[in-house]
Amino acid sequence: MTHRGALALVAAIGFVAVAGCGGNMAPPDPGSNPENAAARGAILYARQCAICHGKAGEGTSGPPLRGTTRARDTLVNLIDATMPKGDPGRCRGQCAADVADYILAGFKAAPLQCGEGTASARRLRLLTRREYLATVGDLVAPQSGPPAPCDRYTFTFDPKGRQLNTVHVAGNFNNWPPTISGGGWKMAYDGARKVWSVEHALAPGTYAYKFVLNESEWVQDPANPASTPDGFGGQNSVLVLQCSNASSRLAYDPTTGFPPETRPEGFAYDDNADARVVTTVHITEYLKAAQQLSKTALDNLGTILPNCDFNSNKTGCADQFVRTFGQRAFRRPLTDAEINRYKTLLLNQAAWRDGVSLVVQSFLVSSSFLYRSEIGEMQQDGSIRLTHWETASALSYLFWGTMPDQALFDAAQSGELNTPAGVEKQARRLLKDARSRDMVGLFALQWLGVEGVSTANKNQSLFPGFSDDVRKSMAEETRRFVAELVAGGGTFDQLFTADYSYLNQSLAGLYGAAPVNGNALVKSPVPDARKAGVLAHGSVLASYAYPDQTSPIRRGLFVRRNLLCQEFPPPLPNAGSIPAVNPDSTTRDRFKQHTANPVCAACHNYIDPVGFGFERFDAIGRARDTENGRPVDSSADMNDLEGLGSSTHAAFASPVELGRLLAKSPSARECFARQFYRFARGTLDGPADLCAVAAIADQFQSSGWNISDLMLAVAKSPDFVRRK
Repeated sequence: MTHRGALALVAAIGFVAVAGCGGNMAPPDPGSNPENAAARGAILYARQCAICHGKAGEGTSGPPLRGTTRARDTLVNLIDATMPKGDPGRCRGQCAADVADYILAGFKAAPLQCGEGTASARRLRLLTRREYLATVGDLVAPQSGPPAPCDRYTFTFDPKGRQLNTVHVAGNFNNWPPTISGGGWKMAYDGARKVWSVEHALAPGTYAYKFVLNESEWVQDPANPASTPDGFGGQNSVLVLQCSNASSRLAYDPTTGFPPETRPEGFAYDDNADARVVTTVHITEYLKAAQQLSKTALDNLGTILPNCDFNSNKTGCADQFVRTFGQRAFRRPLTDAEINRYKTLLLNQAAWRDGVSLVVQSFLVSSSFLYRSEIGEMQQDGSIRLTHWETASALSYLFWGTMPDQALFDAAQSGELNTPAGVEKQARRLLKDARSRDMVGLFALQWLGVEGVSTANKNQSLFPGFSDDVRKSMAEETRRFVAELVAGGGTFDQLFTADYSYLNQSLAGLYGAAPVNGNALVKSPVPDARKAGVLAHGSVLASYAYPDQTSPIRRGLFVRRNLLCQEFPPPLPNAGSIPAVNPDSTTRDRFKQHTANPVCAACHNYIDPVGFGFERFDAIGRARDTENGRPVDSSADMNDLEGLGSSTHAAFASPVELGRLLAKSPSARECFARQFYRFARGTLDGPADLCAVAAIADQFQSSGWNISDLMLAVAKSPDFVRRK
């Protein structure tokens, strides 16, 4: 079909692409309890305003606010339009009104009173690039059986009756060991099946390997036709291991032309609902992708629509296809009008396959596919609740990043998701499934802000070891560490105190850890200086550094913003540039200007003293004791840990010591709960979310800070399904 024909199709089917559909569909909630206004304002002021205006309005880099004579309306409008500095509009509507009430109350407020709380706005959420890719994969290339795990692989060798003493696996994942004692993966003989086999951890990737018989004879895997020259006149077997997710089942990426996804200031995740709107570029790319994906759907038609003979039952098969594929595409049952429209479109085509192709394309460019609906429906008590089908999607995209599976659709159909117990049951099932590890790992990379380490730029003359493989391994280390920690029932403190990580040969060498053979990441102990969980990961240390030097500012801001949710204004225009590298001085000496300059000190007194604690690691995360021939001074201060302006101090001198402070910090724990809430809801938390987040944080505490329980608490929260 030509693009002109596809555009005509869109008009006929009724594509809805409204700029702004990703945003709020209602004005800010006025708040169900006006007496809570100052209490909400106190929390919001501490988060967004105190750094510039002082803890109690005494003024620091910004003017004092205590005793202001401005009228309330004037103050509200000023905050709404201009604050916080550097991100005007962040505190609009209810936020501006609450902060103004707190200021006018003389910076005094009773504790926040939370009853039922308030609900979030109804909205449509445009699928992110990754959600789109996973969803279309599930739609047009569905899996016929249960998914295979992403991180395990079973090697099997059939000796064809030959008697062998030993068989082991050697490859580029374990440095080609010729013997079992030298690191070969020993295979066990299964007498019943009469084969040798071994299961081993392997990250997704491409590997070369051979079987070694009796520690002397090297042979290809006879069951694997993929091979590559071994450099000695023979062939190595080639294994391409991919996670069993939907996108990996596609032979192409239909999202390559999609516009870049923007993330508002202060929002770390790729799913911000307010920032995601359809443009003309989106429409063109959606049409192109739909044409391509319809061909894949036809290739998999036997799986999508099994046991239907179109030749003998044309109308029946058309009805079955529209109903089943349509429900999966729209993630809800189709209306009678929709069924008739799509059936007519299919049956009006001369060839069955042409009709299926056209219907698939029309489904994939429909707003009902492209948007996740969180509109809900009115209840008898006047509240608005997500429909069963909307709840199913909210759960599946949170825990799996894709459309619901059949069990979740069945739960929606039966009404199971109408009760908190039913929602919790499905949430537990989804989180327990191995597919949730991808989403947990994604959350970790975005929470820490280290997705870009895979393409991080470093001065290769200074850091020649910072190769593509090392960068990718750093990202995978962090993803794997957090995903496995959560799957194993890990707790918040372990994020910052773990004495192990997942290393391969390159990372182990970079970290100075015990040797690891091959490219596969395996759970490994780390040196004492790195027993700080994610704080000592190369992904973090390299992401928050400059191409040619470390950065106490970036590393300090990382702790303040990502781990403590403390907000800072942008640098002043006269703040100066990055200090040039001086071969006669240390980074600490060069960055003294920030705390020595009164203009800069208001913020940098909170940033630099934290960042200096990472100075024993260079710009790519290697440990060091000296810089330019001078001893490194990593003495640091985690000042005002529990809130800016609290005038507290906590000395530390390494990520290990900082990790111990963060592991026990109420502010860090509450921030982590807020961060996952943001990831789940696709929006920055505001006045309407304060009580919901507080309740989730309380459940987090009650669980002993178990991370899985925190994730379940978000799904169990009344706010998860309630809207205004």
